[in-house]
Amino acid sequence: MNVYDAANELASGMRASQEYKRLAEAKQKLSSDPQAGEMVKDFMKQKQEIELEQLSGKTPAKEKIEQVQKVYELLCVNPVANDYVQAYIRFQLMINDVSKTIGDVVKEVAGE
Repeated sequence: MNVYDAANELASGMRASQEYKRLAEAKQKLSSDPQAGEMVKDFMKQKQEIELEQLSGKTPAKEKIEQVQKVYELLCVNPVANDYVQAYIRFQLMINDVSKTIGDVVKEVAGE
């Protein structure tokens, strides 16, 4: 088996997945709703800032966490924004599962 062929097959499989299709559809709808797009952009930016702080070993400020929660609550009210975020989360879960599988092989060979 050629690993590069398998990687290309994986990419094709991901594009054919329900998660990918749903995210692509949600992205298209989001692009036609500027207000929802801004809400999602703001939410993703704030969420990423908190995650980066956590990864660097810092505890995010309570105010930042509360602000992200408020933005998320607003997203839930907007069906276009909510659909995009939910589709994005599902797609990310798929990516994380695939990454874990690959990471397990790396750990195996690296002896970790």
